[in-house]
Amino acid sequence: MQTVSLFRFLFGCILVTNLLLNAPVLAQPAYSGPAGAVVFAKAQQLEAAGNKAAAAAAYQQAYEAYTSVDDSEGMTKALARKNALSRPTPAAAPARPAATAAAATQPLAGSVKGGRPVGLFFMTRYWIATHSLEKSTYYFAPNGQVYIDPTGFSAAQLAAVPAASRGSYTVAGGKLTVRWTNGQTESENVEPQAETFAWNMGIFLAGRPFASASQLVGSFEGGNSISTSSGSAAAVSGLTFRANGTYSGGSASSFGGRNEAGASTYSAGSSGGSAGRWSLSGWMLTLTDAAGRTSSGVAYPIEKNEKTGQVTRFYFNNVAYKRL
Repeated sequence: MQTVSLFRFLFGCILVTNLLLNAPVLAQPAYSGPAGAVVFAKAQQLEAAGNKAAAAAAYQQAYEAYTSVDDSEGMTKALARKNALSRPTPAAAPARPAATAAAATQPLAGSVKGGRPVGLFFMTRYWIATHSLEKSTYYFAPNGQVYIDPTGFSAAQLAAVPAASRGSYTVAGGKLTVRWTNGQTESENVEPQAETFAWNMGIFLAGRPFASASQLVGSFEGGNSISTSSGSAAAVSGLTFRANGTYSGGSASSFGGRNEAGASTYSAGSSGGSAGRWSLSGWMLTLTDAAGRTSSGVAYPIEKNEKTGQVTRFYFNNVAYKRL
């Protein structure tokens, strides 16, 4: 059991370091062209003339001009026109019951029944050796399968979870046993409460979906870090969600090494930013930047202000964000 936990921890450290080393630098140069209203008018003329490709490029330039002066209304209308021109005509799809299709891709909210967890849980586990807090999403499916950090909940997305992070689980004799698809087994005492439980040094909090997209409106910041005798790595990101459906964000990462005497041997870092449109559908949050690139992942609140009901912390793509 100790060997398996150590292997999972070391693998997690390597994965975080690799993500930081390979993180793209998203910084964008300052805009220095014509005003947004001027470029937008030109784009409208090109669209009226039937030149869709040139119009889409002009709307993109208008979006960048509006972004440079933080004109959210202009950003919204420019991006909407550009996306409308760039979007291909969808092929007709065979009809199917919408409610059934939606239900098939939505997870259950977390709960503990008879000492057995079912549904989605937010897990935290502190590692003293690296002064880091591990954070993950665990989904205990009703059919006895368990998944760590799924990217979605369709059959294909669950099947795509790595073998070391999906398997079957049982609860018997006060123990929760997980048999991972890669052949490893973890079996530890489970300590259940009404909506939480403790297992394998982790605390599991029952997850609930957002009541509405408006709960995300505001500014948030989050990050992850690890530190060992040989070096450290850290990543911080911020997101601002506006009620008009636009977002802006920034990120920064750093990493460095130390020798046996504790002296620094190297250090590096990167930073960047992005802006565009955001949408929330059930448990899935999607960000679409100005270039049309999307980032989608599981998102849900993990803390609320009990007096106001405002969401103060939420989880998205392996980062826990706190409201500023």
